[in-house]
Amino acid sequence: MNDPHRRRGFAPDQPPQVVLKTLKYREDQEHLLRRLGSALVLQWDALPDELQDLIIDQASAVEDRDEAASDSSVIEAFIRGAKVTALTKAPVKAET
Repeated sequence: MNDPHRRRGFAPDQPPQVVLKTLKYREDQEHLLRRLGSALVLQWDALPDELQDLIIDQASAVEDRDEAASDSSVIEAFIRGAKVTALTKAPVKAET
């Protein structure tokens, strides 16, 4: 994925921190957010501990369409449990 809009290789001016914002998206885009969330959880152990903590804190801070628990410990327990129950997909065979 060589996208010129991505800012890879550019160091941010300051370290990442929790932002007091909530992501707005259309209902027909929710599946994209679920995919991104699933991808993040599956790559969780490859992330530095500080980034894991930041992401959990950010997840606690954002609002959701539905009222639900947003405590950091609940989110962290979900991540740990989801990784344990992750299913392995069969490889996709290339068409010849």
